[in-house]
Parts: sequence; structure tokens; C-alpha cells
Amino acid sequence: MKSLPSTTTLPLAIVSILILLGVAQAGPKETILHSFAGGTDGAEPIGGLVSGPNGHLYGTTSGGGNGACQGGCGTVFELSPNGDGTWTETQLYSFASEDDGAFPNTGVVFDQAGNLYGATIYGGTNDDGTVFRLTPPAKPGTAWAHTVLYNFVGDVDGEYCLGNLTLDPAGNLYGAALFGGLYGAGTIFQLVPSQQGQAWTLNVLHAFQGTNDGLDPFGAVVLDSRGAVYGTTYSGTVFRLQPPPPGQTAWSLHVLYRLDSIAAVGPLLVRHPIALYGTTALGGATNDGTIFQLTPPNQPGASWNATTLYEFKGGADGWYPLNGLVADRSGQLYGVTASGGAFDSGTVFRLSPGQGGSWTKTTLYQFKGGRDASGPGAGVILGQRALFGTTSSGGLSNLGTVFQLAP
Repeated sequence: MKSLPSTTTLPLAIVSILILLGVAQAGPKETILHSFAGGTDGAEPIGGLVSGPNGHLYGTTSGGGNGACQGGCGTVFELSPNGDGTWTETQLYSFASEDDGAFPNTGVVFDQAGNLYGATIYGGTNDDGTVFRLTPPAKPGTAWAHTVLYNFVGDVDGEYCLGNLTLDPAGNLYGAALFGGLYGAGTIFQLVPSQQGQAWTLNVLHAFQGTNDGLDPFGAVVLDSRGAVYGTTYSGTVFRLQPPPPGQTAWSLHVLYRLDSIAAVGPLLVRHPIALYGTTALGGATNDGTIFQLTPPNQPGASWNATTLYEFKGGADGWYPLNGLVADRSGQLYGVTASGGAFDSGTVFRLSPGQGGSWTKTTLYQFKGGRDASGPGAGVILGQRALFGTTSSGGLSNLGTVFQLAP
């Protein structure tokens, strides 16, 4: 087969045709690392990924596995790279919908000892969900040990933990419960381990009332270097929880800004000098979602300064930018839209800062659906010269994928 000549030697009209056909296109390359098949393999990975210290990828599926739930109760999985560019998926744990929990809609996070932490939205002793820990095996090839650290009691401490948990340097876990709590509008909680690491104590840092403080905290919370907790509510508030002064126990919530749109879906990205970046699934001129930046006010007590960095236009541009953003060393932001693109199956985008406060949005990839992938909902993570993420559908069995996007 003859090789194509260099595009620099071709007439401009032919180059244009080749670009339209994809021959001369130099965009990022998407690779499906794993297509979930349901059953024991798992299905619908909506919680996102984390990279382990060994360079492997870890995540959860909200369905599939060996459990008694219809369609499976969910799994925790590991993806290991092979020498030939392929990846191997290993199931670390399968939930049974009994005391261990069911439907982990969050991803997992690592501590310094290599343990994984996550949450389920159902199951446990009260069927309001659990917080769990997976401990790596002492010997290769043996099973990870699963421990329930806490069973939620919905009308007391919250239920439906949908965002990833966050660890502080002391080993405490933080998270948001979408519903439940004293007023039924969700909570922000802290889990404190005992010295033996078995019995954990849950502290409700704030129970939302659904009024001025917001309604239904959505997604993960993040911490700054001083221990303050930042997050968003679905009703559109961006808040900060300040740790209590010495000798006191009550955390204080401050609403930093009230977004024009509902559906602030977080998690926020905290960058230095202090600035918060986030997404709204709705809002903007066409109500297709936005990316915003918040910076501290000049006067104490005032609302933070808000800047809309980009408004999605729907259609091929993408819409419903679900979940949060990641940044590279040059300050470029990366994220996904759950819908839109040329095939209406979602997109991966980059937002690049320019001069004078301007930002330029570039669509890096448009998912094709079907065997390719569809519905990226959990954002992406940065690897070495590549982005990694999950889709909730698409793939060989239309039950979701793990993908890589590389230059």
C-alpha cells in the first residue's frame, strides 16, 4: 500500500478533504482501556478514577458484580497496564447489598498506607448507605479486606453520598450527603478514626436547612491548606466551612457566592493564589452549563468575585458539564460534558488562559457512542501525557468504559 505524501506538498483543497476524512487530523487519540460487560465484571462506572502509587487505575462501578441486587450491587476495580499497551481489569470487591452496602456512586481515594476509601448510597444496617475501606492484601494474589467504617442514619446524619470522599493530613475523611440530616436538605460530615483505626466517629459539620445556606450539597468537598472545607449545593450556593476556634466544636458556614443557576455540581478546584473553579450543569445564555471562577473579595464579609470563564452552547459544543475540573501545570483546565458533541454522546474539553483574562475553549474529543463510549460524567484525571476517565454507557456491551485520551 502506498503511503500518503506529506500534507505540506499537497494542494490546499486536497488537504482540506483529508482533514474532513480524518486522514490528516492531528487531534488527541482516544483508546478504550476497558469495556464493562455487566455481571461479575461490573457495569456503569460513574464515580471516576484515581491513580494509585503503582500507576494503576482504580474506580467503582455502580452496578454489576456478584451481589443480590437486580443488575448487581456494584464493584471496586483495578486496571493494570500491560507491556503491549493493553490493560487488564481486576475486581477487588463485589458488594452484596447487605451489611456491606450497595451501589457505590462515588470513586475511591487512597491514604498513605495504600488503603482505599469510598461510599455506597444504599445498603448497610439502615439501608442509607455506608462508608467503607478496602485494605490491600499482605500477599499478592489474595483478596482485599473490606471494612464498613460507618452506616448512615438518613434523617440524622445524611444519605446519598454522591461525591468522592476527601482525606486530610490527619487521616480524617470528609464528604457530602445529598439528602437527609436534621432538615432533610443534606449534610457535610467528617469521619474521625480511632487510634486503632477500626471504630470511626461521624461528626455532622453542617446540616443544610434549604434556605439561605443552600439545598442538597452535590459532589465532593475540598480542603485548603488551613483545613477549611469548600463545596457547592445543587441550589447554587458556593460555601466554605471554617474549622472551630480552639476549645470549641462548632464549624461555621459562610456562603461565598450565590450562582445565577441551579445545578452547581462541583467538586471545586482550589488553586493558588486562592481561587475556586467550578462548573454548573445548567445556566449560561443557552442554559447548557458554565465554567466559573471565584476569587476573594477586597473587603472582609463581602461576596466573592465571580467570573464566567465559558458558557457552553449546546449541540456540537457540548452541554451539561457534569462534575469538576482538573488543571495542569500551565493552568489549563480540563473537563467533560455529559452530553452534546457531534454525536450527542459527550465531549472532553480544555480551557486555556490567555491575555487580559480571556480563556479559549477547545474540544479535545467527541464521543461517538455505541462501541466507542458515551456519557462521560465523572470528569477526567491527569496522567503522564494523557487524560483518563470513565463513561457510564457505550462500549462493547453499552455498560460503560474506561478511556484514555493522549496527544
